[in-house]
Amino acid sequence: MINVDHGTLPGSTKQIKEKLNINDFGFGILGSVVYGGLTVGSAFATMIFSTGTYIKPALSCTLFMNALCLYAFTVSNSFIISSMIRSLIGFF
Repeated sequence: MINVDHGTLPGSTKQIKEKLNINDFGFGILGSVVYGGLTVGSAFATMIFSTGTYIKPALSCTLFMNALCLYAFTVSNSFIISSMIRSLIGFF
């Protein structure tokens, strides 16, 4: 899933910029906010993975939520919503 996400933006730069009506700066934000989500998600994962009973349910939930966020990103037409979804993609 992560590899799909990392290839999405570079592979469709022109289409995303046109769809969301953004410039290079906005496109850079879309590429960057995922790392903020990744940082916050890593902190949460550390807490969850410290107890062995929640590891499998957490991994199942994050896989499902990541897939859902990837789909939501493809149908979003708003830059703000797309930025929030990209943060969630990093989180999950």
